[in-house]
Amino acid sequence: MLPSTSQRSDQLELMDDLTVQGPELERTLREIEFVNKTLGGYGPSLEGLSALLPPGQRELTVLDVGTGSGDIPRKMVRWGRRRGIRVHVTGIDLTDTSIELARRSSGDQQDLDFRVQDLFALPDRPAFDVVHAAATLHHFVGDDAQRALGKMFRVARLGVVINDFHRHRLAWLGIRILTALFSGSRLVRNDGPLSVLRSFHRAELEQMCAAEGLPAPQIVWRPMFRWRMIVDRRRGGGSSSNGG
Repeated sequence: MLPSTSQRSDQLELMDDLTVQGPELERTLREIEFVNKTLGGYGPSLEGLSALLPPGQRELTVLDVGTGSGDIPRKMVRWGRRRGIRVHVTGIDLTDTSIELARRSSGDQQDLDFRVQDLFALPDRPAFDVVHAAATLHHFVGDDAQRALGKMFRVARLGVVINDFHRHRLAWLGIRILTALFSGSRLVRNDGPLSVLRSFHRAELEQMCAAEGLPAPQIVWRPMFRWRMIVDRRRGGGSSSNGG
């Protein structure tokens, strides 16, 4: 029987236990990277950068919240190079394993910096052009997701890009089948379907932005049940676009 998706689940994922470290977490992060590559996980993030980039600007600083293995920051830097834009990404995460893997996987690539850092401990001032979070916002429990959005906005000079899941029964069913068939990680098999149940409906994203006093977000539905949300400092109001 398919689960109800009327309300966000408050059940913690196994990855939310910060004592889970080492080879098991590393294997999980590698599998998440594979999913990003095969199921279009990078597209919404890169679209968001493009949308926020001011015309003619040739340098961009990005804070990537919940960076994991650092695959999206690496993709952002390459995206910028192809366009003659220098993109410098600072990736933060809460576990040593994640940051060590991100550094190791990135080699000596310039314009990438990874550190163990809590988003909420950052100074409350704009320090990056764009703040980005992919499949990270749903990890914040209850009102902390709203608080995280507000914090990201205060740290950003141009705006915020959110790439996260659409809470939907078909999304839950699809990821449950996929992880059962192909994943060797107990964390991925447990957390993949649960991530969908912890993710968002469009109205919830809009309500969180409104509650934090942020500009109206631009929300677009993307294939494989993802939301691409942009909160642009240059917007003074209005409503979000397109949907699914």
